[in-house]
Amino acid sequence: MQSIDWEKPMNNIERNKEEYAIGIDIGGTNFRIGLVSASGELAHFHIESSRVLYENGDSLSNLIRYVESYRASHPNIVVKGIGIGFPSVISKDKKTVYATTNIAGFDQVNVADPMEKALKVPVLLDNDVNYLLLTEIVKHKLDGQGIVLGFYLGTGLGNAIYYQDHFIAGKHGSAAELGHIPVLGAQDACPCGNNGCIEMYASGKTLQKLHEENFADTPFEELFVRHAQDELIVSFLDTFAIAIATEVNLLDPDYVILGGGVLQMKGFPKTVLEAAVYRYARKPYPAEDLNFLYAAENQEAGVLGAGHQVWKQFIPIRK
Repeated sequence: MQSIDWEKPMNNIERNKEEYAIGIDIGGTNFRIGLVSASGELAHFHIESSRVLYENGDSLSNLIRYVESYRASHPNIVVKGIGIGFPSVISKDKKTVYATTNIAGFDQVNVADPMEKALKVPVLLDNDVNYLLLTEIVKHKLDGQGIVLGFYLGTGLGNAIYYQDHFIAGKHGSAAELGHIPVLGAQDACPCGNNGCIEMYASGKTLQKLHEENFADTPFEELFVRHAQDELIVSFLDTFAIAIATEVNLLDPDYVILGGGVLQMKGFPKTVLEAAVYRYARKPYPAEDLNFLYAAENQEAGVLGAGHQVWKQFIPIRK
């Protein structure tokens, strides 16, 4: 790996060995890392291409060296733990990445144990959507407030389920894979290996294809501004709403948080989506009492969520 030229900290880090968690958000395109205090403040943030992990050499070894370099670049802190978000299914013990199609070198890899051995601090993995949702839960003070559902429409369809004070993981860690519920009669092959997954019809990839085939003369970032009322766009939103309403009807949530790159596009028709969810939701409840919140556009959200989870799980936050 090449030497890293870290940018200056976002806030001044004191020289008396303050304690931080390292939060990491690894995506198919971007690698994000930062320092999160016990009070939830982001003291430093850095972003660059995820290629730094896999272009040269072993991805896990590169990740360990990267974090070592990052910690060494902040000699006046104590790292209490490391949280890492992957766009993947993570084992229930939060140690192993099952499969990551967009990041080479991490399929069926125990990431946590080798990192803990090398770095001498606790390491916690999770699906990146869980960390995105946790950031919103902390921001809106929703911990302990019942059931919170997160739906994130980005490249794929991400989902997270939070109950009282923890995420629902399931027997193997693969709960909340909403993007892979089957659509009746659909046969399109999904990268997960099944056919007809709803993510094939409600995702950023689907929207890009829709754009290329029907609205190529419109810049993609202007798609909703110019064509929100087009029946093709309305149908796309309707499909996303069906996925949301399916889980809403099953779990009767206290809050529904909506986010992801698609929803953050200019002119995204929130009212159209909410009306469609209402249409498919069970009447009178939960349909008549849905609480929608929208995640802010924030490059640091995954890093913050990873840091929050480290403090939450490994080290009791000081009062």
